[in-house]
Amino acid sequence: MREVKLASKREDIDWTIKFASGEDSPNFSGGKYIDDKGYVRVLKPDHPKNIRGYTYEHRLVMEKYLNRYLQPWETVHHINEVKVDNRLSNLFLCTPEEHSALHKEGNKMSTEHKKKMRDNAHATKPHTKKKNATKSIQIKKRLP
Repeated sequence: MREVKLASKREDIDWTIKFASGEDSPNFSGGKYIDDKGYVRVLKPDHPKNIRGYTYEHRLVMEKYLNRYLQPWETVHHINEVKVDNRLSNLFLCTPEEHSALHKEGNKMSTEHKKKMRDNAHATKPHTKKKNATKSIQIKKRLP
């Protein structure tokens, strides 16, 4: 009877594990991807503000325009609030305080709206209603 060799025991096959990385990897997408927050990240391992080798594309676009790295107190705002639209005409350089103000702009509730929300909460939530314990208890007499 002839002895059959297992495939893993064959010496004519190179069994060393070779992982493709970078451009050789089938998963390589050109060094760009959209992160969990919706922003485009670009592979720039030499950038001082990289996170695991990737930098936000909107920051890179603004830095290229200014011909310098952004300062820690500078923030880039997307004017139309579309996070993947990184055209220079859609980007605005501002401070974090200005950036917060831009996002809050137009989102302030009027006093009438606040009152309506308060009244609605009191009407629908049982824990906000005032109860009179003596009125809620009813004593029933038992018949003989």
